[in-house]
Amino acid sequence: MPAPNRIYFAQIAHGAWQDWVEVINLGNRQADITATTRDQIGKATWSGTKSVSPYQCWCIPVEGVADKEGDVSLKVISDQPIVGERHCHLGTQVLDFPGAAFELSSIGTRLFFAEIASYIGDWIRFLNVGESEAVISVIAHDRETGRIVNQFQGTASPLGFWTITDAQIGEVTGTLEVISTQPIVGERHSHYSGGGSAVGQLGQVADGIYPPPKRIYFSQIAPGEWGDWITTTNFSRQQAKLTAILRDQSGNVAWSDEKTLGPYQCWMPSVDKATTKDVSLQIESDQFVLGERHCHLGSQVLSFPGAAHELGTVGTRLFFPEIYSGAYDWFRFLNLGEADALINIVVRDRNGQILKQFQGRARPLGFWTVGDSAIESATGTLEVMSTQPIVGERHMHYQGWKTAISQLGQVID
Repeated sequence: MPAPNRIYFAQIAHGAWQDWVEVINLGNRQADITATTRDQIGKATWSGTKSVSPYQCWCIPVEGVADKEGDVSLKVISDQPIVGERHCHLGTQVLDFPGAAFELSSIGTRLFFAEIASYIGDWIRFLNVGESEAVISVIAHDRETGRIVNQFQGTASPLGFWTITDAQIGEVTGTLEVISTQPIVGERHSHYSGGGSAVGQLGQVADGIYPPPKRIYFSQIAPGEWGDWITTTNFSRQQAKLTAILRDQSGNVAWSDEKTLGPYQCWMPSVDKATTKDVSLQIESDQFVLGERHCHLGSQVLSFPGAAHELGTVGTRLFFPEIYSGAYDWFRFLNLGEADALINIVVRDRNGQILKQFQGRARPLGFWTVGDSAIESATGTLEVMSTQPIVGERHMHYQGWKTAISQLGQVID
């Protein structure tokens, strides 16, 4: 799918939290880019423009400028294809989000959050990108039984937003389904460890170009001191049989397990105890399935949705809008094709100049890992081109290994 020329960020935070937003021109000619913030009812509060060369980055001046009017959303439009990324941070808590777009399968009328928990602080914002008022229904399901335990509604004006917190969600540990009359972006902030850790996710779009998947992938289950936690959900009204499969670097099966689930019931396969090897995870189901992974060590938490072709997170051309020389970057590429994947990496600086190019290979259902030394302390962007469909997973560690953020490569082909 082509890269978008219009992307959205559901929040630019006001107050103690600090925001950083970067957008990149993926076109082959100069791009005229306009950034506009809007308040809760969709009224424009600030706008800025910039002319950007191919593959050049623009750090939009959101902090202390665009957020003076309070919490706002951000819309970025361009006459060339663009992608972007946002970080929102306070101490060791860092939330990271890609710019949402229809083309990136991150906007829809039916969203799913694979985990909410009564023992953490959840905060969720819904940005209406439709042309009429959005009537939004939120349905909370219990993790163990799949039963509905809470339902409520709200509204958002065109290009306005609606925010919910634990007060509306209630003491629920399970999943959150969201149904809207207009296309929306759903952004979840989850805070725990006494305010020492935070993860952010966009709601998984369950009404995209394709139906929800019956097979999802997690590029890594970590060995050693890192702890992994996986939740999978039977996203259907029928009983489902799920199979979890761990595979090594060459694609060989290292472990498997099975579970039968009722509608909307969750299963947390015991992957953390299954192997001491660095492996990937495949979840297969005879009904629709969605899931989420957390990988944690102290205050560092990495979070990933289960990747799938249907969710727009598997492709042959991926883009990571930020790599940073002041942090430790680590990438995993999982090959979902039927032949070896030949993978090309292009490293650029923020002005769009190529700094380095190199190649690697992954066997079918195997993976290739790229560490920080291969990137050579670059600050800029990472483009990935593969001969087979892949999932790209980035881990970034900084603040003396107290903070970690995680992204899947944005699929632009």
